[in-house]
Amino acid sequence: MTADAEPATALAAPDRDEAAAATRARRLYLPTVVIAGLAAWFSWLGWRALAQYGPVAHSIWAGQFELAGPAVTGFVLVVFLIEQVRPAQRRPLLARGHLLDMVYMLAHAVVVVPLIVLLGAGFSTELARLAPWLVLPRLAAVPGWCFIALAVVGIDALDWLIHLGNHQITSLWRLHAVHHSQEELSILTTFRAHPLVQVSFLLTAVPILAITHNAVTPAAVLTVYACLGALPHANVRWTYGKLGAILISPAYHRLHHSATGRLDINLGTVFPFWDALSRRAVFPAAGKAVIPTGLSGRPVPVEQSGDRPRFARTFLTQWAEPFTH
Repeated sequence: MTADAEPATALAAPDRDEAAAATRARRLYLPTVVIAGLAAWFSWLGWRALAQYGPVAHSIWAGQFELAGPAVTGFVLVVFLIEQVRPAQRRPLLARGHLLDMVYMLAHAVVVVPLIVLLGAGFSTELARLAPWLVLPRLAAVPGWCFIALAVVGIDALDWLIHLGNHQITSLWRLHAVHHSQEELSILTTFRAHPLVQVSFLLTAVPILAITHNAVTPAAVLTVYACLGALPHANVRWTYGKLGAILISPAYHRLHHSATGRLDINLGTVFPFWDALSRRAVFPAAGKAVIPTGLSGRPVPVEQSGDRPRFARTFLTQWAEPFTH
């Protein structure tokens, strides 16, 4: 029996190693759990704050209309159709990447935008309580539009800084990597994002809070900003020519999504100023071949792998993956 037992033990050792490795792979990643806890905390604060002004559902509907309503949806669909006529990279209308990004677009409207509304309300309320000095005093001599322009520029600067942090800080990158996993980049990719990444962008509420006593940022301005932030993901060759030094073009932003190059370049959302000031701006050269996008080695599960697409499984796995390591 001893002679028979020895081979059994030898064969069992690799199995135990594999089981141990699987157990380690399923361990919770604490930073993501902490971020989820912060999201829950600020959402609860936001619910309480919004409830003081009426049904919370009304505020959520207003946010959905602003960030995922007819204007944004119509803009995205028009650009998506243009992509089919003059694409940078030809692919089927119902490519796997397009279909999964449509799922993300639906999740954005139903799940992410309500989360943004609650997070923003909770964070702004708590920030106003803890740091009231952030709110600028009333300056009647300055036109309101000046403060709105200042807020938009401030939002864009903070978007850039937070985006850089998402690439430099491992715990944030694990959430942001979902966005970079798309190998069939299109304007629909705008919506491919892990919901918890919104926690890192809470600081963009500061400029809006700062101008509260002088102006209210119109919903139309935020909607236009959302559209301009979505357009650079479009699957087109547009560089905007000389205007590309002022507004971020699809060709400029595609370099940021390169599958093999640097990802810490071209980090801007609407304006390339912050990239230029930090020497992270790389402007596209005319006539160059279209570069592939995605993440080298596919560290995040993607819909392009496998003989047949598994959209539900890939979608859920991409949302769950940052919670384990």
